[in-house]
Amino acid sequence: MNLNTVVALELLLAVAVIVIIVAGAIYLSVYDRRGQRETSRRVRTGNVPAGTARDEPADGAADRATSRRRRREFYKSMGLETSEDMKLRLYSSAEYESELGGESNALSASGFLAALKAYRMLDGEWYDYSPQKAAGVLELSHGDYEVDRQRRALLLRRLPPGLPTSARDTL
Repeated sequence: MNLNTVVALELLLAVAVIVIIVAGAIYLSVYDRRGQRETSRRVRTGNVPAGTARDEPADGAADRATSRRRRREFYKSMGLETSEDMKLRLYSSAEYESELGGESNALSASGFLAALKAYRMLDGEWYDYSPQKAAGVLELSHGDYEVDRQRRALLLRRLPPGLPTSARDTL
């Protein structure tokens, strides 16, 4: 092999690597958008863009939807061992009845303020998270909640510490 052949092969290899990197970046951006759309349908909630602060309203359509109805989703760190967040969805007594199929009168009569469902991201999708584990992450004491096993939700007598003050406005 002569020097010109070696240089041509190296250039061809460099071009192939660049094409593979660009194709991978395009694939990942398309896959990520598709996953976000599927996630918002799966848990029936609005999509919060990446990089949006937990207490900050999102821009665009999500912002308009948020202004029409109070924000009911919050994020909580899963702990020091992981950088993952848990998504918390707060339900008023009326929403508990209409969206989860519970009885709002029984909820209020039993002294509960709200219902809360927790979700954890696995493989880019949000899935229900164990209410008992969520209560541990939220540092709730046993008298502050009960578990609704049928709906996989926590029934709260008081809001967990660490939720933003805007959470009180949703109830």
